Amino acid sequence: MTQQSKRISRRSFIAAGAAAAASPLVLSSSVLGRDGVYAPSERIVTAMIGYGNEGRSIMGGFLGDQSFHVVAVCDCYKKHLNEGIDRVNKHYRNSDCKGYHKYEELYERKDVDAIAIAAPDHWHTKLSVEACQNGKDVYCEKPLTLTPMENRQIVAAARKYNRVCTSGSQRVMQDYGYMAPVIQSGAIGEITEAYFFESRPLATEFYGPEQPIPEGFDWDRWLGPAPWGPYNSNRCSGSYGGGWRLLWDYGNGFLADWGAHKLGGLLYCAGIDHLEPVEIIPQKSTGDYPVMPPGLTLIYNNNGKIIKVHHAVSGSHDFHVRFVGTEGTYEYQKDRGRILPLKPVELRRYNGGTTHIHADFAYSVKNRLRPFQDFFYGATTAIALQLANIAYKCQRPLKWDAAKTQFIGDEQANRFVSRPKRSPYEINYK
Repeated sequence: MTQQSKRISRRSFIAAGAAAAASPLVLSSSVLGRDGVYAPSERIVTAMIGYGNEGRSIMGGFLGDQSFHVVAVCDCYKKHLNEGIDRVNKHYRNSDCKGYHKYEELYERKDVDAIAIAAPDHWHTKLSVEACQNGKDVYCEKPLTLTPMENRQIVAAARKYNRVCTSGSQRVMQDYGYMAPVIQSGAIGEITEAYFFESRPLATEFYGPEQPIPEGFDWDRWLGPAPWGPYNSNRCSGSYGGGWRLLWDYGNGFLADWGAHKLGGLLYCAGIDHLEPVEIIPQKSTGDYPVMPPGLTLIYNNNGKIIKVHHAVSGSHDFHVRFVGTEGTYEYQKDRGRILPLKPVELRRYNGGTTHIHADFAYSVKNRLRPFQDFFYGATTAIALQLANIAYKCQRPLKWDAAKTQFIGDEQANRFVSRPKRSPYEINYK
């Protein structure tokens, strides 16, 4: 199947996502307790892929929630794999956890209900799509995808295979969600502008020297769909100060990483997280570019109302997110409790009265509901940040046609909409 044939229209993308967000999924036999799997009152059999920095954190969330029972860990680095297995076995005080070098073997297990993915970003879409194809529900770390085209593929797979899939940004609700009732109630008037702050570096190319591959590390599998490159510890480091997050082949920089929390929260609070920007306008580049971004504006058209969302790179890191309305402004933490909702509003929240993202995922799996951070919403945030990165690369304003998944009249920018996948690690969306 060609990349062109994999596209789905923006209209069907929205209809399949937003309209179905609050609708129950079709109940499967496993949820009803048939075939010897689990009933709604029992734990969700879960496997973990990726046990690096973020994987350790995510593992803690699943082990700490009694709705889940972790039975397997998958990692291409034997050292990390053994550490993950040991942690699970110590938690349950047994030796039942099984380790997998290759996720394909893990996906063959019929008893596994859900997959938690904490691999680097360039693996997210392939792992999620194939998990859906194998009848697994999915919790995938943010940022959800690497390219605009992958956003189409990952949401389409979740819908086609009728899976419960959540993008793992807990901060959207747990950090920023309190602002949504204020903003959507009209307490500061009609929103015209908003800001999210992220000043850390953009993704760049990497040309470090080849180093010896650590014993037990399958370097080819770590690279997976990404272009081949010689092993260098900086390429695959999970350090939050750099590593693969800052390398174009594997990530989209901190703008896409921490920016996914902040922009995701902003879009949710503004009630426009079902939309994609129609225009992306970068500021004039500085001498520090591309290391430090100069700033950028995403233009959203919400039923004829234009909202300008600014990527801010200067000012206090504490503000995180700021809204500008026709009747005032509202800033993260600074205005908490000072400005209250003007009236009650109906909002999308964690399902079942739950208070954190793992519990929302568990409740959604058991009741076959779209979770709060359903892949649709994770994808709209991811794509906005990818478009921002592309505009920074091209260093000029771009116009985006969401229905066609392409930039309008810009051949160079359209080359970044998808990226070639290294054989045999292509994303095979059926």
